[in-house]
Amino acid sequence: MLKSLDRYLGRGSYYWLKDRIHPQREYTQLTYARLIDEVLTPQTRWLDAGGGHKILETSTAELELAMVQRVRLAVCCDLAVDAIAKHRTIRVGVGATLDHLPFRSGSIELITLNNVAEHLEHPGAVLAEFARVLAPGGRVIIHTPNVSSYAAHIVILGRRVLPERFVMKMIRFMDFREEEDVFPTYYRANTYADLAALAREAGLSSEKMLLVPARPLFYFVAPLCAAELAASRLLIRMGADRFAASVILGVFRKPMPRGQ
Repeated sequence: MLKSLDRYLGRGSYYWLKDRIHPQREYTQLTYARLIDEVLTPQTRWLDAGGGHKILETSTAELELAMVQRVRLAVCCDLAVDAIAKHRTIRVGVGATLDHLPFRSGSIELITLNNVAEHLEHPGAVLAEFARVLAPGGRVIIHTPNVSSYAAHIVILGRRVLPERFVMKMIRFMDFREEEDVFPTYYRANTYADLAALAREAGLSSEKMLLVPARPLFYFVAPLCAAELAASRLLIRMGADRFAASVILGVFRKPMPRGQ
């Protein structure tokens, strides 16, 4: 009985409501995966930075495994060495901080950062280090929350006023994450303008930046989910993407030397 209620009026309601109210909305992890897939080649040396034990936040590993198998080298880097050891698709891992990477300058063609930028205390230093290890023409692809969105404002307020134990229970219920997968957030690279400016200061050009709507914040209650889907769709049509879209996707590139 409870499972049926959760499926049709609770957490499962999002999927059938989305198809009726905003069918163009795509899971942001799939959009992110497509941006990665578009730049992969058999010669790509790929660093997934700070990703822990997986590249994508998907229930199965098939999509990321197919991408890993297409490249010359895939490496994961994280301070959580236990997570690296359990990585579901990448077999080469290094334990290091992202602002001091153990790679030669110009040795990497692609760096990916999935829901990590918001946890960086010094994102400018990390992006500068990415620029150092990237080969000319190499790219950084970032998926991170948009702190200018209404959803981020509600989440930040909730973290400030609600008891930590209740917050952890809500994260477990909504995102299926355990407490060890929840990290401090700084949000120092989490507006469209801030992320673009930090990348520029690091010597990276903005090739593509997208503001995309994620799953509604109140997706687990059908009436609220429906209202939020309709409202965010309307806001996006009105051009209020920075308020309605809760995810920033950025593709940044290290310029080629002049004359090439």
